[in-house]
Amino acid sequence: MYLILVVLVLVYLVYLVITTALPHHFLIPSQHWKDKILKVLNHPTPIYLKVGSKRSSFRRRLVLASVQPSFYTNFINNKLKIQPEDSKNENNQFINQMSKRDINDTNRKLLYGFFHPYANNGGGGERVLWESVKATLLADDRNIAIIYTTNTDVEPLNILENVSKKFQINNLDSKRILFIYLRRFNNLIDGAYWKHFSLIGQLIGSILLALEAMQELSPDVWIDTMGLPGSYLPVSLILKIPILAYVHYPIIQPEMFNKLKFKSLKLSEFTQFSWLNPRDYIALGKLIYWSLLYWFYAFLGSRVDITLANGTWTHNHLESIWVFNRAFGNQLEILYPPCGTESLSSESESESNPPQSRLNKLLYVAQFRPEKRHSLILKEYSQFLKKNFPNVSQPNSSIPTIVFLGSCRTPDDTSTLTLLKSEVEQLQLSNFVEFVVDQPYSEVIHWLSISKFGLNAMWNEHFGIGVVEYLARGVIPLVHASAGPYLDIVTGWNDENKEEAWRNNTGFFFKSYDDPDFEPSIQSKEDTEYLTFQDRNDSSILISYPSLSQLFSELFVNQPQLISDTNLEILRSNGIELVKNKFSNHTFDTQWIQYLNNLEGLEKSYREHRRDKVGMVF
Repeated sequence: MYLILVVLVLVYLVYLVITTALPHHFLIPSQHWKDKILKVLNHPTPIYLKVGSKRSSFRRRLVLASVQPSFYTNFINNKLKIQPEDSKNENNQFINQMSKRDINDTNRKLLYGFFHPYANNGGGGERVLWESVKATLLADDRNIAIIYTTNTDVEPLNILENVSKKFQINNLDSKRILFIYLRRFNNLIDGAYWKHFSLIGQLIGSILLALEAMQELSPDVWIDTMGLPGSYLPVSLILKIPILAYVHYPIIQPEMFNKLKFKSLKLSEFTQFSWLNPRDYIALGKLIYWSLLYWFYAFLGSRVDITLANGTWTHNHLESIWVFNRAFGNQLEILYPPCGTESLSSESESESNPPQSRLNKLLYVAQFRPEKRHSLILKEYSQFLKKNFPNVSQPNSSIPTIVFLGSCRTPDDTSTLTLLKSEVEQLQLSNFVEFVVDQPYSEVIHWLSISKFGLNAMWNEHFGIGVVEYLARGVIPLVHASAGPYLDIVTGWNDENKEEAWRNNTGFFFKSYDDPDFEPSIQSKEDTEYLTFQDRNDSSILISYPSLSQLFSELFVNQPQLISDTNLEILRSNGIELVKNKFSNHTFDTQWIQYLNNLEGLEKSYREHRRDKVGMVF
C-alpha cells in the first residue's frame, strides 16, 4: 500500500515538473535577460549572446523583435548573435519590441512551428508543407514560419531554391522563414534505424526530436505536416499551445491486426490458445503490444486541436481510431493536398494535344516499390494480349503499350525495378513495355502531354497525386477502385450519376483477385471476368468490377466507342474541370487560411487559460 502511494506521489511530482517547470524553461528567459541582450548591443565589437540552456526563450525574444527573423537560424551553430540591423537598436526600438505583449495586442507576432524533419525531400508531403507555409505567410504580415528540419547538409536558401524548382512555389518571404536544424535525434524517426519494435521506437524518436525543437525555439502554434504523432505529447503537456496535424495516413490501422494470429483481446479469440505452445505466447505478446500502441496512438490524437486528413480514406480511418477526439470536441476534416493543378491544366488546354494527337500509351507514374503493383499490371496486360491478340509480337494501332515512369530512391527500389525488367522478359513483353527512370519533372510533363491513358494499380492508396496529374494534364485514368483514386479523385464531374460502378464521366476502374479485401466466397460463378465485392457501406449489396485485363478488353476490343476521340475529349474536359475546382493550390490556400484563423483564436484562449500570468505574456 505504501509503495503504491509513493509511486503515485512520484508520478504527480513528475507531472508537475513537466507541466509547470518545463514551460518556464522553454518560454521564459532568465530574470536579467534584457541586461544580457543590452550588453551585446552595446559592445564595441560583435559578440555572442550567452544564454546557457535558455536558447529557446532568448531566441523567441530576438525573433519576435527582429526585422529579419530568418537570421536567427542555427545552421552554423547554436550560438546566438544579433542581426546587424537589429544591433543598431535605434531609439531602443529593437529592445522595446521584446517587451511583454498583451494577448489582444494587434502588433503581436505569431510563430508557427512546422514540424517536418524531411523538409527538403521533395515528395508529396513536402508539397503540402511548403504550400501551407506560403499560405501562412500570405495570411498575415505578423506570421513567422519556423521549419524544424533534419536536412542539416542543406543551407536555408538552397532549400527554398529547391522548393521553387520542384513545386513552383515562388516568392516566399525568406525573411519570415526561420530554419531550426535538428541534429541530436534525427536518426530515431527513421524506421530503418530500429531493427525491432520500429513503431514504438519511431514514436519515442519523435518525442525526443520535438523536445530538441522546443529547446531551440518554441513556437506559438505547432503544425505537424509529416505525420509524427509522438510530438503531440510534449507540445500539449509543456507548451500548452494549439496543434494542427495534416495526416497523410494513420501510422497504425485496424487492418494491421488482421496479420496477427489473435486479432483482439476478446475471450472468443483464444479458443485455440495452447498453454504448451510457446508460439501462442509470442502471438499473445504481439497482440498486447499492438493493442497498447493502438490506444496510445488514439490518445495522442486527442491532443490535436485540428486534424486535416488528405482524403476520405484517411479521414474515415482517423475517425474510427482517434475516438477521444469527439469527447474533446476537436476538429477532424478533409483538406485535399495542393497539387498545382492550375499550371498543369492551363498548359494542357493551351497546347495542341487533343486525344487524336496523343499516343496510345498506358502511362504509370509511380515509384518502383512493391506496393505500387507494377507486376500486377504486367500479369494482367499479358493475359489481355493472349486473349485478344494471341499471335501478335509487335505493337500495332489497336494495342496500347505501357510506359513505367518512376524513380528509385533506395536500393530496394532498384531491386524492384530489376525484378520488373526480368518479368517483362519472361512474359515476352519487351516490345510492349518501356521504362523511364529517374528523369526530371519536365520529362514527367512530357509523357503526361503525349499519353492517352494513365494507370494506377495500388490497393488502398491513401491519396494518389499521380492520378490528379493525369486528370489535370488530360490523361484518362484507369485506376484501382479503392481509397483516394476511387473515393476522392476520379469521382465524376458535376455529380454525375454512374450507370456502372466501373466507369464514370472522368475515368475507369478495376479490381483484382490479388486485392486483400477480395473474398472468393462471394464471387459470382457465372462471370469470372468480373470480380464481385461487398459494398463498403452496405455488405448486403454486391458490386462487380472488371479485372484490369478485362478492362483492357472492354476498352480496346469489346466497347471501343467508350474511348472514341469524341468521348475521350469529354472525359478529358471533365477531368480538367474536376481537379481545377478540387485540388488547386488556390483552393488549398483559401481553406488553410480559414484554419489559421481558428488556430489564432485557440492560441489566445490557451495563452489566457492554460498558462500562469508570467507565461501568458512571454
